[in-house]
Amino acid sequence: METKKHYKLTVEPITCVHIGTGEILTPLEYKLHTLQNGKTIYLAYSTDSILRRIAKDEKKAGEFYRISDAGNMNALAQFFNTNVCKEDRTAICDTTREFSRNFAVNAKKDPLENAREVFQMYRNGLNPVIPGSSLKGSIRTAVLNMKMHNLSDRKYDEFYDDFSAIENEKAKVRYEDKLQKALLTYSDAKNDPFRAVEIGDCKFDGNGIELVGVLKNVKMRSSGEVEEHNSSQIQAEVLKGSLMNEKVLGTGKIRLNGSICEQINEIISMKDIIESCNYFFLREFEKEYDTFYKNDVEHCDLIFEMRKELQDIKKSENQFIVRIGRWSQVEFVTFEQNFRNPETPKIKGKQMPYGTTRTVFNYDGQYLPLGWCKCTVSKVL
Repeated sequence: METKKHYKLTVEPITCVHIGTGEILTPLEYKLHTLQNGKTIYLAYSTDSILRRIAKDEKKAGEFYRISDAGNMNALAQFFNTNVCKEDRTAICDTTREFSRNFAVNAKKDPLENAREVFQMYRNGLNPVIPGSSLKGSIRTAVLNMKMHNLSDRKYDEFYDDFSAIENEKAKVRYEDKLQKALLTYSDAKNDPFRAVEIGDCKFDGNGIELVGVLKNVKMRSSGEVEEHNSSQIQAEVLKGSLMNEKVLGTGKIRLNGSICEQINEIISMKDIIESCNYFFLREFEKEYDTFYKNDVEHCDLIFEMRKELQDIKKSENQFIVRIGRWSQVEFVTFEQNFRNPETPKIKGKQMPYGTTRTVFNYDGQYLPLGWCKCTVSKVL
């Protein structure tokens, strides 16, 4: 019996994808730059790199110290903007119209204001990366929900009754761990079947594959249209998706290593991964689509196209859907609703419901949910 199976993995973002670093950039660390052809791009850079270089230039170093001592943040941002060189660059992105407008409006404001911050994308050098751990976590969620779906009614009700009887939040978290072990038939981390699922980082390379833009928090109006839920906005670097007229491809590897541990009771196959991801992510998308998008023809035309593409992917034998990265929404990273235990804010002592708003990327007037990708696998002989 073959215990190790190797697959080439190709990941194609359908919508935009943001894998965060935990870092937030200010206009001290990025600028808008106009190319010779008139196109405007977003250029992020390392201020540490600039400072190491100008330290050797007495005149430039003196200018930096004078500006720093004066405490003029706009002048400091202009200093970095002017002195950036090719080796200082950390990202080059296209911009949405809204991001460019915001930048122009805020140009005279304090560069450290929250409204000017940009969430940074995870990269290896200049190349954006989707970590294998992110893909593996997404796949694990799908497999667990498929296992839940395949339970007998009696067993499902037994789990549900136990979970519903728990009132303590910490106890519910502990029960989730117990539920995972029951569904995947393991007793501890040493014989967890996902130990045998090894996924490498997925790397993207090329020019014009990233975008910086504005995210909005939206809700559904009673009329069926989507509207902004509040005025706060988020700016982020993202990988472009195919719905943005860009075919961006990243490559990685999946190895299913059945020989890694003899104690593993159940081996996860590629068929399990494909069927689970297509079942779970399409099911949850349809719920989100019906709740938020289906009646809004002004903002959601691209989401209508997305729905058709996800349905087509499900018909393939070697492709599957995942939703990964930040702003993927709680429904896509947890157990199904009956066993969901999300953290939501409390107002006047009352726990608020989840799932009433969405965070979407504003692609020049069209709203796109983040994180949706098409994965294609081919066995390596």
